[in-house]
Amino acid sequence: MSQADNMQLDERVFRMHLEGGPFQSGVDRGRWRLVSVDWPHANIGITAAGRTNGPCEYVLRFELTNYPQVPPTAQPWDVMREQALDGQRWPGGRGRIPLAFNPGWNGGHGLYLPCDREAIKGHDVWVSLHPDIIWSPKSDITQYLRIIYDLLNSEDYTGARSA
Repeated sequence: MSQADNMQLDERVFRMHLEGGPFQSGVDRGRWRLVSVDWPHANIGITAAGRTNGPCEYVLRFELTNYPQVPPTAQPWDVMREQALDGQRWPGGRGRIPLAFNPGWNGGHGLYLPCDREAIKGHDVWVSLHPDIIWSPKSDITQYLRIIYDLLNSEDYTGARSA
């Protein structure tokens, strides 16, 4: 029996999405990279605009149980320590940045975005306000990655919070 035979459907679909054009296009453009998969988690590095005292990328740890039927949730991750990134090292900035990257929200266990599993709870109005970024079972991980990439490369992003 091969490793693929032992995988659950959610992991197989996720791995197919990693091999697909949208994800690979982002890799080729230097927007993101796969760091690791330890199902149901995946660590993905997302490139950030160069800022004084800001990292060149943030790694997000995605929780992907029942992917893509259920939206993912993600948190900034410290790969070296194998733990959540300290809140002072989360992305900082103006506008949408401190809203999306709020380590005080939900105990730092999710990003405050309409495509995030935890954030969508109790925000039914987001379906009509942000229909283009609401997760659906037809979505793939690049939907979430594009949103994060755009935020980390916007003028509102100023670097790590402590910078």
